[in-house]
Amino acid sequence: MEKQNNCQFELFSESGVSARLSGYKADKTFLAYIRYYEKTLLVIIGIVITGIISFSLGVERGKGLSMSSSIPIEQVQQIKAREETVKEPETPEKDDYIIQLASYKTRTYAKREAELLKKNGLSPLILNKGSYVVLYVGNFPSRKTAQSLLSELKKRYKDCYIRRL
Repeated sequence: MEKQNNCQFELFSESGVSARLSGYKADKTFLAYIRYYEKTLLVIIGIVITGIISFSLGVERGKGLSMSSSIPIEQVQQIKAREETVKEPETPEKDDYIIQLASYKTRTYAKREAELLKKNGLSPLILNKGSYVVLYVGNFPSRKTAQSLLSELKKRYKDCYIRRL
């Protein structure tokens, strides 16, 4: 008896499996599938990396702009004018109020920010609190007078608040 060399591809016509395999390699592994779309994937990865880098540079630039900007002198003058025009009834309060603006790890940053506040007509105060240096502004007789300046300072210092001295 003679051995017959049967091939499974003979069972199907040319338009079937063999035609589909002619465009791809015979082994359909995941890597072979990815290689087919290699250029597209590289372009997508490049776009994502470019987006991440540009976003992080924009965040850093935004931080630099927010730290370098200061309160315009006109706003400080308007605040002082409001404080002078609004006379509130004198209530005997023993405590003075201040506005805590920010806390820093080093004294140099606090001094730099205090100089900007002095240029704008405010009276900054720098105190040590543990391992931090805290920047304060003003010496207000009541909470209401401190509140008028607080609303303007919140534009630059998001977490500032009123404290007793």
